[in-house]
Amino acid sequence: MALTASFSDVRRDLSTIADRVMTDHIQVTVFRNNKPAFKIVPIDEPIADKGYLTLADAVDADYHDVFEALARET
Repeated sequence: MALTASFSDVRRDLSTIADRVMTDHIQVTVFRNNKPAFKIVPIDEPIADKGYLTLADAVDADYHDVFEALARET
């Protein structure tokens, strides 16, 4: 579900709008002078939620052979 808001609404209630975007995972299209100006969208999977070690393990699993080849060259 996407919502719309005026630029003045966003200026006045940015904290509330940001909370809705993050908790309800909705997009908000912001209008200025009755024209769409930009969107506020949630991030799909924040890196912080995955944890840095989990992310590092995933990168290592995908590129382990590349890292080994680079280590041999030095």
